[in-house]
Amino acid sequence: MKSMTCGEAVMKLLAGYGVDTVFGMAGTMTIDLYRGFAAAGIRHVQCRNEQGASLMADGYARATGRPGVCTIIAGPGVTNAATGIAQAYSDSQPMLVLSGASATLSHGKGWGAIHEIGDQAAVTSEFTALSAMVRHPEEVPELLARAFGVFRSSRPRPVHLSLPRDVLPLPVEGEWQPRRSPTRPMPDPAAIEEAAELLARARQPLIFVGGGAAGAGAPLAAVAERLGAPVLASNAGKGVLPSSHPLSLGCSLLQAASQRALADADVVLLVASEVAMGDTFVPRLEIPGRLVRIDIDPGELTSVYAAAVPILSDARAALAALADALARRTPVSTRAAGEARVRQVLAQNAAQLTDLERLHARVWGVLRTALPADTIVMGDATQIVYSGTFAMPMEVERCWYYSGNYCALGVALPMAIGAKIGAPERPVVAVAGDGGLMFTVNELATAAEERLALPVIVWNNDALKEIVDQMDRRQVPRIGVEPRSPDFLGLARSLGCHAVRASGAEHLGRSVAEALAADRPTLIEVRQDSSWLVP
Repeated sequence: MKSMTCGEAVMKLLAGYGVDTVFGMAGTMTIDLYRGFAAAGIRHVQCRNEQGASLMADGYARATGRPGVCTIIAGPGVTNAATGIAQAYSDSQPMLVLSGASATLSHGKGWGAIHEIGDQAAVTSEFTALSAMVRHPEEVPELLARAFGVFRSSRPRPVHLSLPRDVLPLPVEGEWQPRRSPTRPMPDPAAIEEAAELLARARQPLIFVGGGAAGAGAPLAAVAERLGAPVLASNAGKGVLPSSHPLSLGCSLLQAASQRALADADVVLLVASEVAMGDTFVPRLEIPGRLVRIDIDPGELTSVYAAAVPILSDARAALAALADALARRTPVSTRAAGEARVRQVLAQNAAQLTDLERLHARVWGVLRTALPADTIVMGDATQIVYSGTFAMPMEVERCWYYSGNYCALGVALPMAIGAKIGAPERPVVAVAGDGGLMFTVNELATAAEERLALPVIVWNNDALKEIVDQMDRRQVPRIGVEPRSPDFLGLARSLGCHAVRASGAEHLGRSVAEALAADRPTLIEVRQDSSWLVP
């Protein structure tokens, strides 16, 4: 058998684990990884910055459910990519980061080696499930097996492997084989029975569902309908129960009536969510009722929202078992009562919208009509996306993404690129503010090069408007929050994209529909001060 270099063997082993796409930028330390791409049959997507690579890998993971993979150089590549890695960690997304590293003999010596960081593995250790420096080729199969074990069997989070420039060219004899990952944990039957009994006795039960419940829509609906329990969703859990379901409160935790409904519940079933502040904009929700928690992470089961009944399990398995247990009981609450509560809460939320939220809701209404139900919406940290959490209904899970917890600017565009490459048959759209887009606008060139039919909607108010509003409320001078916007249309065209400014609701809808069928990305600018939006 012809021997391979370590770099070639790494790529072949990744292919064995099902990896088909890698996002990255080649550098002097990773050349031997690139030697193995063609033979492994893995597609490489060239980013314009390593931050783009990690965010594209994140978007790919969200769209496909499989780990996103990126290759980056050592040193500045790692620090550039850190934002995307940390966001994936905060949002429990599977990501494999393969970075170069300086030669092993130089580590910790301070010799001024190119791209050197004294302890590179330590740089990402706080926002990865595993960060390791490879010192011998023989370490790679075990470390990759551990990585895919994290992705497939526990709370999925990034793994970073640093591959020194003198290790990648070393010869590898034989052929590395993928290792089988363990299965996800199953629920304790006794805990399921205890939870079912508590929920069946509840007079005002409520369910809060997070992103870890993706794929569990059917048993979730069965439990909700049996209990007559309204269902609130986090941003990540949006669409697990369709917004049109009569028991769905959607992702409305930013709204006061929904927060009151949660506080009024005597028993809350919390499924696969850490209840992040980005979903609520309050440090801690008021949840006085007894809590049944289902989570794959034991740390969450003993966190700030402590559980009366903790269930360590895969969400779908636990909900299916809970649905069976509830079928043998007669709950105190009724579906009719639950649906009435939902109608009342949604009406109260609608009545309390601010003028700006109503303006945002109008735009989301146009977009909802123009976009197919399975469209993946990648949202940036911008006011219109904050409003979209409750104003944009979703009938399908894994379609709405906004990282309100890590809340980095500039993520929407590269994440949308990764999603579209991972799921080319799905419509994908990015929504960003004028300030946020400028963080990663260079990746429009990547999208154009890949010929992606990708609408990129830019909400332009010529400001970092959320911070402007906070400064105004607190009587702080506006400093550093009103950057001058470029000519977005000209900029997009110079990078190989189509570009248009929406002149009305009908024009916006038509532009989005045309962009979904175009031969390249389309930047669609929507100005907040447009005459068609201003009352």
